[in-house]
Amino acid sequence: MKNKKHLVLIFVLAILVLVSGCTKKKDSKKENKPVQSIDEEMAKVEENKIKKIMDDFRVLISENKEPYEIIKFIDENIDQTSEVEAAEMIKEFELVQEKYMNIYAEELYKSNRQEILNLTFPNGEYDPQKLDAIEDGELKQLVTKIAESKYKLINVEGSFFPIIDYGSFKKYEKYLSEDMKGYLNIKSLESDSPSMTDGGLIITWDELANRLIKTEKYLMKYPEGLKNEEILRLYGEYLIKYMSGGDNTPIYNMEDNKILEDVLESYKKTIVNNKNTITADIMSKYLKLIGENEYIVDDVLTSKVVDLYNEAIDRLEEHK
Repeated sequence: MKNKKHLVLIFVLAILVLVSGCTKKKDSKKENKPVQSIDEEMAKVEENKIKKIMDDFRVLISENKEPYEIIKFIDENIDQTSEVEAAEMIKEFELVQEKYMNIYAEELYKSNRQEILNLTFPNGEYDPQKLDAIEDGELKQLVTKIAESKYKLINVEGSFFPIIDYGSFKKYEKYLSEDMKGYLNIKSLESDSPSMTDGGLIITWDELANRLIKTEKYLMKYPEGLKNEEILRLYGEYLIKYMSGGDNTPIYNMEDNKILEDVLESYKKTIVNNKNTITADIMSKYLKLIGENEYIVDDVLTSKVVDLYNEAIDRLEEHK
């Protein structure tokens, strides 16, 4: 009888141990499961938040909202997105800016608005700090809206019109990929200090060469960059300016058509300082043609510019 009781007791204890072990295993599973679930849930919440931001952003774009409305949304939300979404926002915003640039320009030409702007900003120097000095209420509202849309006004031959102020995009760099930062840096150089105005070069030949090299380096470094096509277009524009000059800044002496010494020296410097670049190779070929033409810039020489331009663009496109 006593043995029977012992057996029952042992059996009960065994059951308790077994149940306890199972409970611990279940509890262990319960403890581990929530950690993984919480991470997944947080990731899902973050994903949904970004999706909602981008859905709302795309609605703004589809509704043809003005640039100042879109940039307000970007300012409020860009810090909650990844580099991919941030780049999409800036890229789309730039397209809207390009679209509205002509619309705003037309508004600035209405009535006597240009006259008022020239009185407000003497010598053609736009100063956003002087917006309150504009006495015409509608014009003040328009120019304020233009400034809030990240444009600035420039004056060409006595007339003001808006251009994109790429320098103002610097605040977004920390949210963007390296290729987008590089793109904005190149574009800000041109918006902060235009290379040419009214057909005249307003930077030095060496500075123009530096911009040319900078664009080539970008294209070589980011062959699949989001703004590759725009930088390629800008490269071509710089190359033509560098080889041909402008209407009011020719590369030759108007009296004898001989190439200017400072232009020639800039070409030589570009070749020496930028070996193993497409630009240096193209300029080396151009310099040889100039020498063969006895340093005279005429139709024979300028007809070669298009061929050299096409060669440079083709070689850069092959790098993609």
